[in-house]
Amino acid sequence: MRFDSKSTPALAVAGLLTATLIGLSGCGSDTDSAAEPEATPTATLDVAAQGFDSLEELSDYVAQALDGVEVSLESETNPDFNEETEPERLHVGFASNEDRAEDMEATALIVQATSKAAFDYDILMVTGDVSAGDWSYLYDRTTVEQLTADGQIVVADIWDSAEQSFDTIHR
Repeated sequence: MRFDSKSTPALAVAGLLTATLIGLSGCGSDTDSAAEPEATPTATLDVAAQGFDSLEELSDYVAQALDGVEVSLESETNPDFNEETEPERLHVGFASNEDRAEDMEATALIVQATSKAAFDYDILMVTGDVSAGDWSYLYDRTTVEQLTADGQIVVADIWDSAEQSFDTIHR
């Protein structure tokens, strides 16, 4: 038994047309010539020379470089905070534009500035607010001190050094 279809030429033409359109649109191409290279963050940042005795001083310093900066201690903003059982979190948030290199540099700037904080905190939480949500990296005080011990901070390593991260924007 032989099967003859009168629509076989039409299917072949439709298949060729589809393959041609995919090739023209670049969907099936192995070349990635249209992709823009990802920006590279600054190699290092110098640690701030000045110390910060208050949240306001730290906030003013960070706000010189970043937009929408908000600095707070959890004990001051969370009415349910239990200082006997919970670590004191220093929250530093800013308006992120979702650029990975710029956000890494901003995180490093915040970490290096926070290393000079004279007030008590146990955990630093750096958060970038973006249209799609937010991302955060958490550093305990010992890590902040280790990252800045040499007077400089390596920007490319900043996120990998975090104890915890919540970041669906850059991954």
